[in-house]
Amino acid sequence: MTIQSASSINNAIHSFKPGKICRTLSGIGRMIPDKVSDFCDLTTNASMKRTTQFAILAACVVLSRYIQARNDDEKREILTRDTGMLFTAVYGVPLFKKVASIFINKRTGIPIAHGEKGILKNINPEKGIQMASYEQLSEWLSVNSTKSFDGIKNGFTGFCVNIKKLGGNLIKCLNILDKNSKETIKNIAKSVGINEEVTNKNILKVIYKAEKSTDKGVQDNLNKLKELFVQDKNGMNPLLQKASNLKSATGFTCIAATAFVLGGLLPWFNIHHTKKLYEQNKAKNNEQPKILPANNSNIINKFELFKKTGQLV
Repeated sequence: MTIQSASSINNAIHSFKPGKICRTLSGIGRMIPDKVSDFCDLTTNASMKRTTQFAILAACVVLSRYIQARNDDEKREILTRDTGMLFTAVYGVPLFKKVASIFINKRTGIPIAHGEKGILKNINPEKGIQMASYEQLSEWLSVNSTKSFDGIKNGFTGFCVNIKKLGGNLIKCLNILDKNSKETIKNIAKSVGINEEVTNKNILKVIYKAEKSTDKGVQDNLNKLKELFVQDKNGMNPLLQKASNLKSATGFTCIAATAFVLGGLLPWFNIHHTKKLYEQNKAKNNEQPKILPANNSNIINKFELFKKTGQLV
């Protein structure tokens, strides 16, 4: 008895034979050149770049509707309404997330996104600033225990440097973790010889000197700060919990904003724009003087001549 290969989709015990549609699509997929597939980021999971999605949808939806449009009004509506809706549906959520992430980072001091800044670098939804996953937030803002800092390059200082590099404000983050953290930081600064006010700009210098210090009081206060980042039994700490809530709220808000644009703003703009054009055309038609036909045999022309001369011709 020969054992069938488990990798064969036709011979595997718990597999099914692909339907005709699946086989057809698979055959079409194999015809796509590798360079085109790589450029469009086509994968076996049926994913692709948003730019590719937009191009395909524009060709299949907008262009086909434009060709079938009955008049110029319909063509104009397709270009102003349908193209805007398509752009919002494909690019709306990720672009809204970028803007919201930048705002939240600056407002709260909690890093919930990462990536390069700049308008040109963020026009493409797949580049620039990206919303962090829950796993990334957990890695950025929490540790399993205080001993975890030993496995991080430059220890607790390196952990804090990473938060700052991601756009976080350490003073605000520590204040979220513990309202008394400012006093702890102030005590550490005095103990290591820093008498100036501790701000987000110089807090790394305070933490670095504290880690190098051999003073027991400094180490005790530093451990208090370290313990703030340790996860509880649910894998959370106050900072990570707030960051997760902000991420969830941002995602929901961006989806709601996209729905508003699609269902409210674009239809309103289209109606308002169409009404304005009709009013302009109506006013233009009313301003045009009525020109009588040049044919003298026309009854209206004869009547006009009778009113002027009093004679019938």
